[in-house]
Amino acid sequence: MDVDSFVIGNFIYLTLKNAVPLILASSGEAVSERAGVINLGVEGSMLVGALTGVITTLITGNVWLGFLAGGLAGLALALLHGLISVLFGGNQIVSGLAIAMIGGGITALVGRAYVGRSLFGLRPPPIYPYEVPGPDHLKPILSSVLKQDIMVFISIVIPLLITYMLFRTKLGSAIRACGENPVIAESLGVNVITTRLVAVGLGGFLSGLGGAYLSLGVVGSWVENLTAGMGWIAVGLVPLAMWIPSRTLLTSYLMAALISTSYMLQGRIGVSSYFLVMIPYITTVVMLSIVSIERFKVRLGAPSALGKPYIREERLG
Repeated sequence: MDVDSFVIGNFIYLTLKNAVPLILASSGEAVSERAGVINLGVEGSMLVGALTGVITTLITGNVWLGFLAGGLAGLALALLHGLISVLFGGNQIVSGLAIAMIGGGITALVGRAYVGRSLFGLRPPPIYPYEVPGPDHLKPILSSVLKQDIMVFISIVIPLLITYMLFRTKLGSAIRACGENPVIAESLGVNVITTRLVAVGLGGFLSGLGGAYLSLGVVGSWVENLTAGMGWIAVGLVPLAMWIPSRTLLTSYLMAALISTSYMLQGRIGVSSYFLVMIPYITTVVMLSIVSIERFKVRLGAPSALGKPYIREERLG
């Protein structure tokens, strides 16, 4: 067989796998930010989702219950952020950072008993468990797609459904109104507090699912700080996708390709492996620095009330 086909197949396989947590977390964060709430606690939600997924799967032996539990854990932590920043009008940046630290601290403490416990055999089964037909030189490439588990394909559909919800449904209109002008939204009968909490909760649930997939579908075990900054990358992908969930597919696959490339190049070229691992994060920081410039934010379509608390008493007073 052609060696190149193995390299290409391995690259595609890793990219599709690595993209799933990014797609889920960034599309969820896009919903939250469309409602006007920045949640920097995505990393924390992904971590608690990853650990909860492992514990639930080990107890029940059912990987799908593990995914669900991971999503619910991420939702619970995100709602804590919503309680502080939406209900009580706290600073969204400070609250999000605190949530990220809480998630990291809790999982480091509770997860000690689960470090290294293998989940082999409990991972999502491949969508095509049979021998892939076709020419030998194409089999590695075809297998890289067909041998993926169903979550890889579900992750493609989720951002499309969320985009439809945001731009084609009444709930989506309410979410976008809360992110653009909550005062007008309230005057039109939208409960801004409830709507923002729903958006933050949905974002947390998807982040928790992304974390659970990382532990159950990619790594197959729990290790401390499993996400390794992937939650921060997911937050950075949202402005790059112009706050449109369907576009997070493209940005997530591009970033996943960078991550996969850094893995595959380690030990093959005369460059430090630490530098190669840094490449996706350096790219995220550079891109975020560019899009954070005010004129770029306006052109990209950032929600006008993004990061601004809404307190009814202040408006009525």
